[in-house]
Amino acid sequence: MHKILIALAASLTVLGASAQIGKAASEATDAAQHKIDEKQADSKAKKSGPVGKAVNNVKSGYHKNRAKSSASKAKQSLKNAG
Repeated sequence: MHKILIALAASLTVLGASAQIGKAASEATDAAQHKIDEKQADSKAKKSGPVGKAVNNVKSGYHKNRAKSSASKAKQSLKNAG
């Protein structure tokens, strides 16, 4: 009976770690996508007039903040998995 409980606890731990790793991968993907969107907004800002430049600079700032947030969440998920 004791061995069964230990095996059950170990399997639940593995499942929890697996879920955290999946979450970390998802957050890392989000961070990468936000970085791409940030660079696109920067590029559009350079080519735009004054209003477009302002709008795209705001978009770039938003995506930069989201990328940082997603990256830190990914790191935290990996720490939680280990």
